[in-house]
Amino acid sequence: MSKSGIRVFQKRGIDARGMLLSKEKFKMFSDLESYKIADERAVHILKRAEEYLVEDLTVLPLSLYRDKFISGSRTNFESVHHHRRDMLFYMTLAEIYEDKGRFTEKIADVLWAIMEESTWVIPAHQNNALLYPNSEVPEVYKESDSPGLDLYAANCSALLSFVKYFLKDKLDAVSPIISKRIDHLVYLRGIRPFIVGTYWWMSQAHNWVTGITMNVLTATAVTVSDMELRERVVNRAMTMLDNFTSGMPEDGCCDEGAGYWAGGAGSLFEALLILDDMSGGKIDVYDEPIIRNLCEYVVKVNIHGTEYVPFADCHNRIVQNGYMIKHMGEKLNSPALLAFGNNAAIGNENAYYFFGAPYTNARYAMAPIVNEPVPTRAILNSWMSGHMVAVMRECDDTSRGLFLATKGGTNSEPGNHNDIGALVIYKDARPLIVDPGIGSYNNDYFGSTRYGRWYTQAQYHSAPTFNGVDQVAGGRYASRNEVFSEDRREVSMDLTGAYPEEAGLEKFVRTCHLGSGYATVTDEVELKSFGEVAFHFTTVPEPKLKENGTIELGNAVMSYDCDGATVEIERVENKWLPYEDLNIKHFWGTECLWRIVFKKKCQSCTLKVRIG
Repeated sequence: MSKSGIRVFQKRGIDARGMLLSKEKFKMFSDLESYKIADERAVHILKRAEEYLVEDLTVLPLSLYRDKFISGSRTNFESVHHHRRDMLFYMTLAEIYEDKGRFTEKIADVLWAIMEESTWVIPAHQNNALLYPNSEVPEVYKESDSPGLDLYAANCSALLSFVKYFLKDKLDAVSPIISKRIDHLVYLRGIRPFIVGTYWWMSQAHNWVTGITMNVLTATAVTVSDMELRERVVNRAMTMLDNFTSGMPEDGCCDEGAGYWAGGAGSLFEALLILDDMSGGKIDVYDEPIIRNLCEYVVKVNIHGTEYVPFADCHNRIVQNGYMIKHMGEKLNSPALLAFGNNAAIGNENAYYFFGAPYTNARYAMAPIVNEPVPTRAILNSWMSGHMVAVMRECDDTSRGLFLATKGGTNSEPGNHNDIGALVIYKDARPLIVDPGIGSYNNDYFGSTRYGRWYTQAQYHSAPTFNGVDQVAGGRYASRNEVFSEDRREVSMDLTGAYPEEAGLEKFVRTCHLGSGYATVTDEVELKSFGEVAFHFTTVPEPKLKENGTIELGNAVMSYDCDGATVEIERVENKWLPYEDLNIKHFWGTECLWRIVFKKKCQSCTLKVRIG
């Protein structure tokens, strides 16, 4: 990975001192004409809010907090934890829309329950608690103890601040103590840890940096009156955002994949909007090229509709916030983002919602509804050398033609899968060869058995094995000599270094080419001595061997050339694989995936497959 080293705020010499509005003059979403929620969108919001209005508030007992440490599952605790916050968010939007006081008492109940929680750090992130990082329970006895700061503590701080900003008068009618307690706890659990703590994520180019910074800025804008403290938070926030941009490649490639793009580049953009609001427009860095590049990544890796290249810790189907992307296009002067976001917003009125970003969600809940599609042309070819990702498409209409993506890089990326050489090939927006995606997050997934999961292994990312040996994790396992030609629509990578010594590999070069109506993948292999090579291709449609030596693959045909190789078709389904937690039917629409395996015993060989 190449780091840009670009520190946007530092190089411009921006200092918050003397640049910020007071809390009283701060206006949330200053570029919106009003806080009105459109009637069409309110139908969905009211439906959710009315269900929550009559619903009993679920408790969060100690046993549920400890469950993650006992069972290894995050789901049991987080489903209740997240549900409380969804209740609060939707009922607040409903009260803003109706303005009748119908939801106020229940909002106060949920607020109070959340403030009664011992910590806002979830069990899965308990290692971020500075004093007691290994405890199964939150050991916080007094206000001088640091509760830690993770994505969810920052999110909660912003959520409570958002509720206070819009409903303070109504909450004060219940009790003025509610708003005062919000200010108090938001400072203790969000703002103070941000300005005095030292956490692993603060120096990283990671979605936590931008997500936490965005939410702490929201909390500060609404709850902090002291100007010196406002300035201190903003200056630290700009340092955090500089840490993110400087650690990202200049081309904007997101090594965490499209699934984390909203939490990374999306949160960066939203943090810039908050800084804009807090400074009355004085802090404005929208014209920085790296910010545009980071945001345009989402367009480059979109295949069609909600289908994305699922490299890294990512699913193939992602509903992105079209309203945010459209706003990016407007602010960053990016026609590609503007058109893509506009069309992504149409027909999905819940697409503005992304758990963990209340400022973002509320802004776009109040944005004008988009109904009219605009012409859009996909970016045909993208080479993101920061992480060695190539994306090539035959047609700028994403519903037509062939699409090919592949990657090099290293096997030590955030949310790493051993996937150097991974392939994604679609035809007419239908998947052929795929990266399978990810399963459920739990203790094991982040532990020593991570690569026991089939979907983290290179052989299920359409990479070969040599003498039965697959790729392994680690920064020294990497591609090299990557060459991309936009004119020829071709990329070549030496993937020898992705494999350990015991693979017995002398040389392995993969070349991917996108022609007119066809795609080819050519693998050139040399072993150190006679052995066995197994070439794998994971597919969605069932491959059907034909008498003429071709393979029918859904709406395409695969031909192959590897003299003397045998061909096997394997069914890939969770029930016979370890860790049955990737929902193949949900993400791929089929009961199983398939794998084409070409095997050959040799010292050197070349396999060429053609798909068209």
